[in-house]
Amino acid sequence: MSWDYPPMTAAGVKATLKSLRTRVGLRPDRITSTSLALDTLERLASVRYLQDQGLDRATAIVEAVREAAAGLPVTESLIVDAALSLRLNAEAGAEADLYAEGLSDRRLALIQEWDRLHAARGVQPPPVPTVRSLRFEQEEAALGLLASVLVGEELERRPPVITGSNQEHQEKDERAAVVIGAAVHDVSCRVRDIPAPNTSVQAYAFEERPGGKGLNQAVGLARLGTKVRLISALGSDQAGTEILEFLRTEGVDADYVETRHGSMSPRTVVLASKNGSYWHIGWKNEHEVRISNAFLRRAAFQSIIETASVVLLTLEPPRDTVVTVLEVVERSKRCPLVVTASPPIEGPPLAASKLRLIDYLIATELELRYMLEDAGDDDDALSEQDIVHRLLLAGVGTICVLGPNQCRFYGVPDDFVQPPPAALITTDQSASMDAFAAGLASRIAVHHMATQQDFYYAYHAMLVAGQRFGTSSSLPRHGEITSFEELLNERAGTVVGGNQ
Repeated sequence: MSWDYPPMTAAGVKATLKSLRTRVGLRPDRITSTSLALDTLERLASVRYLQDQGLDRATAIVEAVREAAAGLPVTESLIVDAALSLRLNAEAGAEADLYAEGLSDRRLALIQEWDRLHAARGVQPPPVPTVRSLRFEQEEAALGLLASVLVGEELERRPPVITGSNQEHQEKDERAAVVIGAAVHDVSCRVRDIPAPNTSVQAYAFEERPGGKGLNQAVGLARLGTKVRLISALGSDQAGTEILEFLRTEGVDADYVETRHGSMSPRTVVLASKNGSYWHIGWKNEHEVRISNAFLRRAAFQSIIETASVVLLTLEPPRDTVVTVLEVVERSKRCPLVVTASPPIEGPPLAASKLRLIDYLIATELELRYMLEDAGDDDDALSEQDIVHRLLLAGVGTICVLGPNQCRFYGVPDDFVQPPPAALITTDQSASMDAFAAGLASRIAVHHMATQQDFYYAYHAMLVAGQRFGTSSSLPRHGEITSFEELLNERAGTVVGGNQ
């Protein structure tokens, strides 16, 4: 199928450059094997000009990026040179590891050579960054600057923030994962068949307990040993009191769960069929029970976001609340953002300026369609790959598409091995997505990024939850996930998740 590409943006180019920095970096043979890079970068004016001069597409892309990188301020030029292995400083006697085949090795070599490389370029070196600040602050800023130059956007050349090692050590133990989403009272029924209109059936299992995607993800993180804080709202009824007690029993920081006096807490009815399918019927009571936008605009909330190890956002809150949270994240962008695209966003899709803030997007194929901006009347005809391609070009980092017993990952390195569908019986998928989000975020909170093993870990958390009945009650602990992985290893005779 052919369709028009969205306008070229610096965010889209940056996302492509980030995907190409892994392994050997930006080389013609690497670009040739990556269709996304060709589709995105060959549209740059500088690339088209070099093609007119007789260079093939891949070589033209590499040379255009090298020329733009060479023109950046010295520090930013050195950072993107190492990140993308552009070999701009090969003649300056740079250590061989600066252009090693592993990105981590190149980062370490840059830090070790920091002062000498700056001196060779005739400038006073700024303070040497830590590995963490280089990876998550300076490299992000330098690649963004490079993308802006390539696209031709007007720049604000702000010096990147350098985090001192003492401050990094001080913040390490204080940071918590922050979840923003709903906490509700779930009523779950397990039925053999969904009743036809004007008929009734009997459930063969029943459960009432706290739920909601926000609560489930927070509880899932706590059960995996991650310090976590939930931002949500409840009524002052008995259900609200029980939910708060449940959160604290599970080890979730509920200090910022607001209680609306005189209001009923939200409810959700969950129907789970014997084949694992589920239906949610929600009553948000959002006119009375919602996170206060006034609170979200306070310095206290911004501080919570700035000091978070990872931020998880569901689309359960009202649209204006979701947008306000994203605006705060945009001003305080210091940690990864994980968005669960459920339930589907109300009203028009999120603008591209908000999509580019998302580091990890978790969704079903159906939910992905609601994330596209101005997709046109033909969105039903778009394939999953078409939709994902557009979202990646809009600046989304990594996309995790979840289905029954399977996951597909996009925006990952070329050598990423997609997990095979699981050959097991799923009994209840109602909290599987939340178990996946918690599993992934628990790893990101430690590593500040996700490896292939981390994605597999989240996938296995989803599978464990899917074999149980209930919502928050089905969320697994770390030992249960590792036991499940050991069982898979025994059956497959190999290490689950690859040798990452």
